[in-house]
Amino acid sequence: MSSVDPGAVFALSEQASLQSMGDGAVILLADSGQLYTCNETTEAFLKHVDGSRTFGEIVGLFVAEFEVDEATARDDLTALSGDLMAEGIIVRQDAP
Repeated sequence: MSSVDPGAVFALSEQASLQSMGDGAVILLADSGQLYTCNETTEAFLKHVDGSRTFGEIVGLFVAEFEVDEATARDDLTALSGDLMAEGIIVRQDAP
């Protein structure tokens, strides 16, 4: 599994919109019309992906919020961020 630099900053793609649905969320990609559903964990990650928080800060938030150890959170969020980037839902950007 590849790793993500703890200083990496991600943002929601300009084409993506996120709508909470109670126990998860839906994501719409405007350019393709593709609609995705996501669970509460993915929704929480996407809410933290704001273009200013670093990946390391998001991992720290998950450790506190979900009572998971740091290594597990980092590994799971690395995989998740890779999937979301591949789908065009999030983009990596330079820190502001």
